[in-house]
Amino acid sequence: TMSSLRLSAAWLSLAILVQSSIAVKLKFRYEECMTYHFEMYEPFYGSFVALPDVYGLQASYNVVITSPSGTKVHETHAQNEGKFHLVPYETGRYKFCISLNQDRTASRYVLARDVVWDLHVGHADHASDHAKEDDTQALWHYVHQVESQLQQLRATQSYLYWRERRHRMTVESTNRKVLVFAVLRSLALVLVSVGQVVGVRWMFKSR
Repeated sequence: TMSSLRLSAAWLSLAILVQSSIAVKLKFRYEECMTYHFEMYEPFYGSFVALPDVYGLQASYNVVITSPSGTKVHETHAQNEGKFHLVPYETGRYKFCISLNQDRTASRYVLARDVVWDLHVGHADHASDHAKEDDTQALWHYVHQVESQLQQLRATQSYLYWRERRHRMTVESTNRKVLVFAVLRSLALVLVSVGQVVGVRWMFKSR
């Protein structure tokens, strides 16, 4: 009945809304590749955020997404964060590769850095498989639209959260560097002052 379908649609939307994020923290030096299987017209939303290393230095990465036939469907060059939203036109395993862009990385020695990888998979609209009547078909079409929008919202929220965390880590690292520099500078001034006093006393004693 229509009432039961509406209730199922409401529960489905609520389950998608409260579903936890599937962000994964990758740790590598040069390149990391993953493969995911997608059906045709099954949209997916993703993002990546590169976190600073133990010294607070940032790194830039290239992201390449390749279809099962070998065609590059998405490319990102020399970025420390980014988002993507794609609708595959092939069924099969898609390859996702994240590689370090050494030309845009400050440090020469490559350290293992953390990169937060987040991927949310939507669903293709198969309303004809779930309903036989025109009114229920329209309802299932609406359910899939809501589900797709919720997936995109969750992907954006996860991206903004990790980007804000990366900015906070950068600020905290900068504050630590400034504090260490201030302490070393004060210590150097104290040592210079003590050295001057000792030098003046030694000059007077030698005379």
